[in-house]
Amino acid sequence: MNARHLTPWLSALVGTAASLLAQDPPNVVRLSPPHLADAVDPLEVTSLVVQFDRAMDPTAYALCGGGPSFPKVAQPNWESEQSFVIDAALEPDRVYAMDLSCAESGGFRSRDGGRLPLVPWRIATKGPELPAGATATAAARLFAALRERYSYRDRLGIDWTEVDRTHRDRLEACRSGAAFALHTGELLAIAQDVHVTVRWRDADLPTCRRRVLPNFDVRGLQRVLPKPSPIGRIGLAARTDDGIGYLLVGTFAREQRDDFDRVLDALRGLRDCKVLVLDVRTNGGGDELLARRLAAFFVEGEVVYAAQRVVDPNAEDGFGPRQDRRMTGNEAPDTFAGPVAVLTGPACMSSCEAFLLMMKQSPRAVLVGAPSFGSSGNPQPIELMSGLTVLLPSWQALRPDGSCFEGEGIAPHLHVAAEPGDFATGDPVLEAALQRLRGR
Repeated sequence: MNARHLTPWLSALVGTAASLLAQDPPNVVRLSPPHLADAVDPLEVTSLVVQFDRAMDPTAYALCGGGPSFPKVAQPNWESEQSFVIDAALEPDRVYAMDLSCAESGGFRSRDGGRLPLVPWRIATKGPELPAGATATAAARLFAALRERYSYRDRLGIDWTEVDRTHRDRLEACRSGAAFALHTGELLAIAQDVHVTVRWRDADLPTCRRRVLPNFDVRGLQRVLPKPSPIGRIGLAARTDDGIGYLLVGTFAREQRDDFDRVLDALRGLRDCKVLVLDVRTNGGGDELLARRLAAFFVEGEVVYAAQRVVDPNAEDGFGPRQDRRMTGNEAPDTFAGPVAVLTGPACMSSCEAFLLMMKQSPRAVLVGAPSFGSSGNPQPIELMSGLTVLLPSWQALRPDGSCFEGEGIAPHLHVAAEPGDFATGDPVLEAALQRLRGR
């Protein structure tokens, strides 16, 4: 489907934020198999069906997801104006995670123009029956981990003891590992934490989807910079007529390391510019070591850019002592000596937020745009039963002053309010940064 294999930054380039605004959105009246069905027979179910409450636009659809938790599907078809059908080859003992529509690609749209908001769709197929006592043991391990090893357990004021009381019977009644994984994922959605994940065998089941509109639209960017040059699959580079450099870094993902090296080469090619715009508005994080390699061009000497405190169930407050995170700037020639404007926004999270904190240590950098998403947790695996693992954040990520930015994000120096419609004629965030740099 249109969004299955796109990286987050590329999805944001393809889909425009303006197209996601919905007027009188359509509704899903039936999913087959139903959401949270936990004993789907893969021999009997050979298609996925979505029924809407009104006539839909047959050219607009998106079944989003990817990896082993996404089913093998064929090209979809519309049985009627309201019925969307996808042939699927489901396997036994699996958990499948899909979303109808998604912020990255838009998605389903009714004939009258209403956009379907994100609709989660999670199912589990039949698998071997678990031995007696297996679910009770797994449930006990889960709730013990939430109380003792989850670093953000108190962030939303959730009473985990009450959650245990109201959900344990449901978990213990599960007959298969896939069913237990499915309902564990649904339970953990209450944490609203994108770093909390359930892993059944080789498939990751997200418990929370980010619902943010990036303050970025490639078409708005191109109205300001008409011919940006692509850098592999993760970057763009350009120069303005008056010699300001522009570099977009779309991800710090470890698997994109070769393209990241090309981004650094492109940065070296922009060192003759007096000022630079560094755009990470579509960057959802990845490897913090790659983020350090980029920030090292701008930071001087050794700096403390962030800190964390790691869960310690034996400590009085449940956490070990503060641990500082440090980095050291590059020596010439791998430096950029001029002012730099870093474009940021709500799609930035995790290691990209660490990068923003690194750039705040540069005396020549100014962050422009909107606050980042606010999520970083160093998730660690905890085995609940054979084949089933839950990943829980193990630390609280801190600013250098010791304050926690989970759920708050990293604030820019210069806030630029930008609605999706603002990108129809340009890029207000980029334009504000250029104005700031030209006025220095």
